[in-house]
Amino acid sequence: MRSKDTVSSQGSVHTLNMAGGETFEIPGVRGRMERLAFPSGIVLFRLEYEALDDCFLQMQGAFDEPWVGSALHIQGRSELICPNGDRYSFNPETAMLMRVDQHGSRFRLYKGQIVRHIGAASTLSSLRQRFGGSLPAILQEFESPYGDSCHLRAQPPSSRLRQLASGLFSQQANGVCRELKLEAIANLFLAEVIEGLEGLGETPHNETLPLWEEQAYHDVLEQVRNHLDTPLSIPALADQAGITENRLDQVFKLKHDQTCAEFIRNERMTLAQRLLETGDHPVKVVADKVGYAHVSNFSRAYRSHFGETPARTLRRAATK
Repeated sequence: MRSKDTVSSQGSVHTLNMAGGETFEIPGVRGRMERLAFPSGIVLFRLEYEALDDCFLQMQGAFDEPWVGSALHIQGRSELICPNGDRYSFNPETAMLMRVDQHGSRFRLYKGQIVRHIGAASTLSSLRQRFGGSLPAILQEFESPYGDSCHLRAQPPSSRLRQLASGLFSQQANGVCRELKLEAIANLFLAEVIEGLEGLGETPHNETLPLWEEQAYHDVLEQVRNHLDTPLSIPALADQAGITENRLDQVFKLKHDQTCAEFIRNERMTLAQRLLETGDHPVKVVADKVGYAHVSNFSRAYRSHFGETPARTLRRAATK
């Protein structure tokens, strides 16, 4: 992998060549990146790095023709700044369908952030063949000539997308069939982001809830966030809100693009990660604080969500 450093009035700028791979260490950033190109035309990017200082990472593109990619930070946050001044936040709550050709596009990294990033991309010509000669409507807006495009579409990541992303970091992605597994998951990851944006156009996100139902939703939200250390039964929450379980899920899909159970699981895992990253709480204590009676069940859920065990997150925090 090639990298180079420059200095701007805003601080250090480091260049990372996305056509390469392996471990990298440049001033202000330490981590590893893997780039895998598969026979199907899909290209997988896996990055894991720690920002040692506030700095910028300037990315050199992997393609020289029109392309589209999907991306998700399963941990940490950064900000993409395009030369035209547009800014896009990357974090675990935002999945992107994107194409960035513009030279000078760079990621702003924040000191202390540990970022685990998944990307799956393909040229549009390859995708067009795979779609039988014509691209879906959501991809047609990415069909401008190569060179100056900086086009990104954000969406909330589905639970399935999170599972696919964390699976790409898990031990299940290893073994004798490693590349077969990674290619399959990368294709599913890109497909999930494409279909997610297609689905957003069909979802009535502008639905207005009756005042009583809006209040019931906020009551449930408060109950969930204040009692993550308890079982939080969905039937009990629906009964408290005075609506059916099905309607409760509809409301949470409207507000968060997640079912109530998915929302609770995400809140538990977010709190668990925050507690572990302090380095002050053993895994067993954290499991109890987020509503898991058995550490083994908590560890499985955490690994499924973040692609690493809670013990690893805790060890990393302890070495800072």
